[in-house]
Amino acid sequence: MSATSNTAKDLNDHLKFLTGQENLSDANANRLFKYAADDYSSIAMGTDGVQKFDDRSHDTYPISTSTVSATNPKIELDKSFLQMDRVTITLLDGTERPLKAIDRRDHKDTTLLEVYGTGTPTAYDVDGNGLEVFPHPDQDFTVTVYFTRAAKYIDVTDDTNEIGLPRTHHYYFILHACRQLGFRTLDSNRVDISQELIKWEGNDSSGRMSGGRIRDYYSNRDEDRPRRIRVKHKSYQNFGRTAISTYNNR
Repeated sequence: MSATSNTAKDLNDHLKFLTGQENLSDANANRLFKYAADDYSSIAMGTDGVQKFDDRSHDTYPISTSTVSATNPKIELDKSFLQMDRVTITLLDGTERPLKAIDRRDHKDTTLLEVYGTGTPTAYDVDGNGLEVFPHPDQDFTVTVYFTRAAKYIDVTDDTNEIGLPRTHHYYFILHACRQLGFRTLDSNRVDISQELIKWEGNDSSGRMSGGRIRDYYSNRDEDRPRRIRVKHKSYQNFGRTAISTYNNR
C-alpha cells in the first residue's frame, strides 16, 4: 500500500473529525458508507461508457461462465449482476460469439421454444433472476456473462487495504456520510453539505440528473475513442420543411 492511499479507516477517521462524532460506532459508520457506496455505484453505472465501472477491491473479474445443456438451458444469475453488458457462447471449435437479447413478451401467442426450437443458441431471454438461451441447446455449451457490479462495501476497521475506487473520489463518501449524520443530529450545516454534494452528484433537471464530478468522470473516460458527429433529427427535419416551403412559395 502506498503512503498516499486511503483505507476505510482513514475515511472513518475524517468523518469523525468533520462531524465531531468521536463515539460513532463502527457498525453505524459501516452502514453510512454502504449507502454512500450504493449511490456512487448508481451514478457511475448509469454514465460509464466502453470502459465499464468496477471496483478494484473485488477479488474477481466481472465475468461469469456457466454450462447450458439440453436438459438445463437456464442459468441462475448472481445477485451481484446489477447490469449485464454482454452474453456470449463458446462454440465447439472454441469460437466465442455474442448472443442477442430477446424478450418473450414479443411472442405473446406462442412460446420462445416453439419459435426457436433446439440447436446452437443464438439468443437469450432474461426472466427474473435467470437467463435462458434459445434455441435450447442440443449439446453442452459454455455461456459467458459480462456484467457490471456495484462498489464493494468497506469495513471501517480496515487500516490495510486501499479503497478500490478513484482516490480523488473518496471524499464523496465522507460528505455523503456527513449528510446522513446531519439528519440524525439535526446539524444546521447539513444544507451546506447538500450543496457541496451537488458538485459530486449533479443537478436534477425535469427528473433527469446531469453534471457532477462522478458523472463527468465516468462519461469522459473514453476520450481515446473517436467521436461521432450526430445529426439532430428534429432540427434537420425542420430545415427540410422550411426549405420546401420556401421553394413552393417562389
